[in-house]
Amino acid sequence: MNLNEYNQIKDSFIDAKARKALLEEQLVSLNESYVYEYNRAEHAEKARVIFQLVAKKTQENLEFHISKLVTTAIASVFSEDNIEFVVRIEQRRNKTECDLFFKEFGQEYKPLEGSGFGAVDIASFALIIAFWSLKKNRPTMILDEPLASLSPDLQHKASDMLQMISTKLGIQIIMISHQEDVNIAADKTFIVSKKGRISEVKEQ
Repeated sequence: MNLNEYNQIKDSFIDAKARKALLEEQLVSLNESYVYEYNRAEHAEKARVIFQLVAKKTQENLEFHISKLVTTAIASVFSEDNIEFVVRIEQRRNKTECDLFFKEFGQEYKPLEGSGFGAVDIASFALIIAFWSLKKNRPTMILDEPLASLSPDLQHKASDMLQMISTKLGIQIIMISHQEDVNIAADKTFIVSKKGRISEVKEQ
C-alpha cells in the first residue's frame, strides 16, 4: 500500500466517522421529537376524554334544567293532562342538535303533531324563560301575544303561572295580549284603544 492509498483510506474513514456522528445526533433528535410528540398525543387524548365527559355532563344538566322548567310551566296550566317536556341533545353529523318532545303515558311525540297549540304556546313561552335563565342578561322581557292559542278557560291559570315565574326568577314581564283573562294576576294592566289615528292608553 502506497502513501496515496493510505491517505485515501484515512480520509474515507474520517468522512465515515463524521457521517456516523451526524447520524447519531439526528437519531437522538428524532428520538426526542418522538417522545415529545408521543407525550403530546397522550395528553391530548386525556384532554379529549375529559372534555367529552365535561360536555356530556353539561348537556345532561342543560337537558334537566330546561325539561324541568318547561314541564313545571305546562303542569301549572294543564294540570290534568300530565304532559312532560323532554329535551334531548344529540350529536349528528358532527353537529350538536336539540330534539324537543312532549311525553304522555310513556309515549314521546313532537309537540306540533299531537297536542293543542295552547300547550305549545306555554312550552314556547317557558323555553324563552329557560334560555333567559341561563344567561340572565336583562331583567325585563317584552312579549307579543305569547299565549294567543290558549283557550279562555285556561287563561287564569296561565296568568298565575306568569306571576309565579316573574316572582321566582325576578324578571319583569311586559306582555301584549287581546285575551281578557290572561292579565288577572298582573301587577298593572293598561288598555290601549284606538280612536281614529290616536291611540288612547288607560290603566285598568
